[in-house]
Amino acid sequence: MLAFTGCSHNLTKEEAVELKKMRYKVKHWKVKEIDSKSRRLRGGCPMTPREVAVFLEALGYPYDTKIYVAAGMIYGKDEMKSLRSKYRYLLTHSTLATKEELLPFKDHQNQLAALDYIIAVESDVFIYSYDGHMAKAARGHRAFEGFRKTISPDKQKFVRLIDQLDNGLISWDEFSSRVKSIHANKNGGPHHRKVNRHPKLEESFYANPYPGCICERRETMMMIAFWQLELQKPNNYFELYIKKKFIELNLNLRPQDRFKLNVDGALMRI
Repeated sequence: MLAFTGCSHNLTKEEAVELKKMRYKVKHWKVKEIDSKSRRLRGGCPMTPREVAVFLEALGYPYDTKIYVAAGMIYGKDEMKSLRSKYRYLLTHSTLATKEELLPFKDHQNQLAALDYIIAVESDVFIYSYDGHMAKAARGHRAFEGFRKTISPDKQKFVRLIDQLDNGLISWDEFSSRVKSIHANKNGGPHHRKVNRHPKLEESFYANPYPGCICERRETMMMIAFWQLELQKPNNYFELYIKKKFIELNLNLRPQDRFKLNVDGALMRI
């Protein structure tokens, strides 16, 4: 992935040269000369293990959080050290399964990737470091399964913030506060897929199948209503009551559904 994207942040000069050679060996990769620094500042590079660790810490995830790394070998000498030093419970299919269990998957990397995909879809929270094909598919699958919590890192803003932090231009508290603010509404909630006349410029259908491939059933609409209540953050219970009544009338909810909406909506604010 690093060879394809041309990203060499935090790598040694020798490692960057090796990646460049790898990129030139693959004929169907059209772009050969890549400005790594510029690409990273545009948000086009995978997050490094250290950036992932700082990102999780800034969002408030405790150090005993169990993290499943859905990826192959991480390139770079001691690259995982910075992540493991903060979050020691790092798991992969190699550490969770025995040698005997993994034996049928030997020389079948696509099947191992499928295992990673299943765990990514079923996890409590899904955070992707690079928005590749697998990440897009997992995001869309989680949306289809009920808009499961999926944090979409705004890498363009994040890398600028972490550079400011590293250069001593902002404090940790300010850094953490801004990271949380940027990602407050990037939790996998429902939003209509952004379309464009040019297919390459529109939002991926695989990453966001709503509303085209998610039926607007009563249960789905109630779930979307709950998300709207959470994202809009009413200032007080009176405002919450007004918003709930507005949703009830628009969805034409049954009395039993209205009671559930009232209870669940109130619980969101406690």
